[in-house]
Amino acid sequence: MSHSDRPTISIAFHSGYGHTAVVAEAVARGAAGAGADAITFGAAAHMGTASAAFHGFAEASSRRWFSHVWVDKLAAGFTNSGAKSGDKSPTLGCFATLAAQHGMHRISLGVRVARQAAIFRAGRAALPA
Repeated sequence: MSHSDRPTISIAFHSGYGHTAVVAEAVARGAAGAGADAITFGAAAHMGTASAAFHGFAEASSRRWFSHVWVDKLAAGFTNSGAKSGDKSPTLGCFATLAAQHGMHRISLGVRVARQAAIFRAGRAALPA
């Protein structure tokens, strides 16, 4: 991680209908580009996993894997779905596996389930301060 007090963050996400983009924008506050210390992965849950577009991104990341670009960077992930089923867990697992394959350190976004539900009921996709 950089020596500054605030790490830089890159957000790699796919949003088919705009809902994931709303969450990505909430995560994006303070985010930076290619020289990031942390990468947050995001995609909507489709048929029990991340979207096909996100899987394409994951497959294309093999160049970064060969050159160890993401080794020791922090990784987090977020997802959403219109369903109330457990389809979000495998999607988050997809992000965790991608991070592990790259030698990254998986971290939580720090949003507790009760707080997360209150945020979305209020129609806001904002992370707690």
